[in-house]
Parts: sequence; C-alpha cells; structure tokens
Amino acid sequence: MFWLYNVLWLLAFPGVILYLALRRALTGKYRQNLGPRLGVGLKGLTRPISGAVIWVHALSVGEVLSVVSLVHTLRKQFPDYKILITTTTESGQQVARQKLTSLDCHFLYMPLDFWWLMQRTVKSIGASLFVLVETDLWPNLFWCLARERTPIILVNGRVSDRSLPRYGLFRRFFSQSFNHIDAFCVQSQEDARRVGMLGVEAAKIQVTGNLKFDQPMAKSATQEREELVRELEWPQPSATWVAGSTHPGEEDIILRVYSRLRQEFSDLCLILAPRNQQRFEEVFKLASQSGWQTLLRSQLPAGEGRGVQVDVLILDTIGELARFYSLGDFAFVGGSLVPLGGHNPLEAVQRGLPVVFGPHMENFRDIADILTESGGGFQISDENKLFEQLRAWLAAPATCREQGEKAQAAIQPHQGAVGRNLEVIRSLLETG
Repeated sequence: MFWLYNVLWLLAFPGVILYLALRRALTGKYRQNLGPRLGVGLKGLTRPISGAVIWVHALSVGEVLSVVSLVHTLRKQFPDYKILITTTTESGQQVARQKLTSLDCHFLYMPLDFWWLMQRTVKSIGASLFVLVETDLWPNLFWCLARERTPIILVNGRVSDRSLPRYGLFRRFFSQSFNHIDAFCVQSQEDARRVGMLGVEAAKIQVTGNLKFDQPMAKSATQEREELVRELEWPQPSATWVAGSTHPGEEDIILRVYSRLRQEFSDLCLILAPRNQQRFEEVFKLASQSGWQTLLRSQLPAGEGRGVQVDVLILDTIGELARFYSLGDFAFVGGSLVPLGGHNPLEAVQRGLPVVFGPHMENFRDIADILTESGGGFQISDENKLFEQLRAWLAAPATCREQGEKAQAAIQPHQGAVGRNLEVIRSLLETG
C-alpha cells in the first residue's frame, strides 16, 4: 500500500498546489509557509545546522505547547546537540519561536509528505533522533528516516476516538508506517491498548504520561496578572470570565450567557479567545453586534488602555492565552460545546481557575475526569447549564477560588512525564 500512497500523492500534487495557492490568495492563509512546505529550499532554517541534531516535530500550537518543557530539558541534558523545531501551521511556528528561541533552537516548516521532498529534507538535516509529538503520521518521512537509520520516538502519543476507526480501516498501511517508529511513549493505558491494536509490538510501547501536565510557568499567576494589568492598564473589573480556544457555534452561546449574567453582575468582563486566528475579525464583529463595548487585544498596547471601558476583549494574538487566564476568575474551555474533542484546560487550572467545559472532551478525557473528580472542573451539557455554573461562581467568589485550588492540586500528582520521556530519548541516543 505504500506505493499506492505515493502514486496518489503524485496524482494529487498539481491539485494540492492549486488549492494552497488559491487559499493563500483568497484568505491569506499559507502566506508564510507555502514555499517551505513545497520544499523551496531549506532557507526557512534560521541558520545552517552543523553537528548532531535532535529534530522535534509539533503539528500546531497545542503540540508545541505540550512539548515546551521537554525541549527545555533536552537543551539542559544534551547541550552538545542542536535542536531543530518543525511545525506544519503558521500559528504553531509563531508560538514555537516565541517559546523556544531563547534555547538557541533552529526552526523550519515541515514540507508536504512527498517522498522526494522528504528525502532531500532528511538528508539535509542529518538528525541523530526524530521526536514526533502526539500522533501526526508522515509515512514518507518515516521511511526516509529509517533509510538513514535515524531513530524515531513518538512522545505524548494518543489515538483519539475519531482517528481509531480510520487507523483500523487502513491497518495494514498504518502498521507499515508505525513499524519505522522505535519507541511509542503514550499518554495512558488506553492509548497503549489502541496502539497495540494497530500492530505495534508491545516492547515498543511505554505509558509515560501526558506532557501537558508538565507545562512550565516562567512566572507565578500573580506576577503574570500584575504585569498584564500594568501593560494594558487594565481596569480590573470585579469579575472576569475567560473563554479560551472557542469555535464557530460556541461564541453565540457564550455571548448569550454573558448577556444573561450581565443583568445581575453588571461589572463582569469577558475575555474571548477564538482558536483560529482567521476568525478574530468575525468574532469581534459578533461581540460588537451584540451591543457590547468590544476591543481587540491588539488595540491595547502599553499606555493606550487607560480609561477605556471594556465589556468584551477579543484575544487576537497568538501564544498569549495562557497568561491571559491569569486575569480571569474562572474559565470555559472551547471545542467542547461543539463536537471537536475539546482543548487543553490545564493552562487555566495552573493559574488557579476552576474550569467548565462541554460534553465533547474526547481528546482530553483523562484530564477532564481528573478535574471533575477533584471538584474543580465541571462538565456541562448545554447553554443553560453553562449559565447556572457561571452564575454560581459569581454569586459565591470564595467557593469559586476554593474550587480553583482543588483543580490546581489535582494535577500535581500527574506530573513527571518529561522525565520518563527523557529516559527513553537518552536510551535511543546512546544506542542509535
């Protein structure tokens, strides 16, 4: 089936180029990464790489954030190695450069999985180890790495409910790709079971935990809050609700709930952070048309926020959501009221916020269970239940803070995944 995959890629190549070019012209998407993804030179590298290289690939923002702690540890433990970070999306590249430039990393967009692009890329980089974050399959890349005898490790691996049937349907093909991977470091026993169902040898699979529990905070939540208040000259309302990583269909619900809450809690502020940067303007208009004084975060640089009334602040920047949670009293985590599998609630929990999310948390099921069992996370079914939960927090701020502390305490026993992954990486580097 591997040859069929490449035949299909070859046939699709003209259409792929046309599609990407049209999207770039019509929407501005792929403006930065179209050339690099089509293999137009390796000039996307910030500077030439020489010597031993650890190559880390993270698809987009979520994967980048989950691997930040691991990259910090790799830099400390292996100072003689160069570290290359590749991403697929522009937003992922932007966040990677924000979070990891200080570690003297190299950065590049991952080319499309055409075999001739991958062969050239792999030979040019000459990595000593390839680290894949979560389950983002690249059959030609894996084949080229295996041909160069470059060890491959999957970290923070998982097999979602949505992807499992697809893997099962093409089990033979995916098994061939998985066989090139030397170690599978997965998040849970269930992920280990699912990876095994796909034909991976049990000896290659280890449950090392979820790297997201180990995400670093450079400063305390109090320090982050104080800095943002000074930077934005933030008016500090009596209560702030942060709705993070929202999707179409959720903002309408959030704004209706906000309108109901404002009838009773007139000083409540809403910070709304759409997941997709292409939707910032759309969500801004939606909030403005709802009658609220709405501003974009980009309209509030230092020194320009004084005296400005803000009902709804749209977070239209990349990589800032985590620290903006520090301005909040409680949080809603998006992708969960619509069937998208949810997003990571831990950034809010780290800052002491209780969290609420919808019924669709399939991609973060274990984390959601930990938080709900602790009494600091709440899973709701619909708009009315969301209103009731937020109203309860606003009516009882002390209880709200107490539940945030419970959630924060609940995640601490689950930390340590970085160290367990590091042991496997060290073994592969020593034997590779």
